[in-house]
Amino acid sequence: MSGAFQAFEPVEGDYPPERRSGARHMSVLRAGRISFDGDDHLCIVRNISAGGLMVGCNTPPQPERRVTVELRSDKQMHGLVRWSRDGQCGIQVDEPIDVEQVLREERNPLLRIRPRAPRFVRRGTVKLIGEGDPVIGDVMDISIGGLSCRPDRPLKRGEPVVASISGLVATTAEVRWTKGDVVGIRFEKPLPWRGFADWLEQAPRG
Repeated sequence: MSGAFQAFEPVEGDYPPERRSGARHMSVLRAGRISFDGDDHLCIVRNISAGGLMVGCNTPPQPERRVTVELRSDKQMHGLVRWSRDGQCGIQVDEPIDVEQVLREERNPLLRIRPRAPRFVRRGTVKLIGEGDPVIGDVMDISIGGLSCRPDRPLKRGEPVVASISGLVATTAEVRWTKGDVVGIRFEKPLPWRGFADWLEQAPRG
């Protein structure tokens, strides 16, 4: 594999320092999905280099685990956990990451219109509060920025609502699409990642 592995291991009592030796790396705070041992979890990607990632999550994988990290619906990275400590882990990726491309995508939101945040298949009930009586929907999948559900009555595209799910903060949202009896809801603001991570761990899998 080309490129130096840059998922830096923390030193005692500190987080990894900013370093520029070896391949260029980018410090980020981006929510993603990490999958291993047949399950998936919300994670926060803290830095990216050509050779690897440093991520944090509620249940970090142990060293030598094979993992997949998904930053968006169109970007998956596969690799091997090299270290795990204090809710964080360093992952050496199988294929070099084009850090410059990631930088361009971060700077230009137009490059990210179509790809969406990683989705988690979880079961739950959402109450959508808009005009008239509240609409109850069965959650099909959910991300930090939205969800899809089957509502108990039709909703119109563009309709503003407040989405309320037990265990998560209620948030203003909008109906973005409808397809048959399924609707897509986009949150006005991303869910708080710590609370969302806790909810995902407890919610029934699909």
